[in-house]
Amino acid sequence: GTGKGGVMWAGVKGEAGNYVLGLPVRSYMFRPGFIQPLKGVRSKTAIYQALYNVLAPISPLLQRLFPGAVTTTVAVGRAMVRVVREAPEQRIFETRDIQRLGAGD
Repeated sequence: GTGKGGVMWAGVKGEAGNYVLGLPVRSYMFRPGFIQPLKGVRSKTAIYQALYNVLAPISPLLQRLFPGAVTTTVAVGRAMVRVVREAPEQRIFETRDIQRLGAGD
């Protein structure tokens, strides 16, 4: 589980997000769940890279089973570019939003 540390970290992230959204500049929050690295992307954190290596063969299955929790580095990048270009009113993007915005051309 997340335990006390996870709950505290979630609170800090929430406070930081609210602060950024309250700034007098247009800002957006991306809140993806699990991000499957594609196109040679590798984590510099060894334990994360080990986890990615183990999950790589089943990542497409995980994405189908949990579409609201799994996305890819490609989808995140495309979604970010699209948000900058289109400047939508929506300011917080969860995994499903990222998937929709980052869908292939």
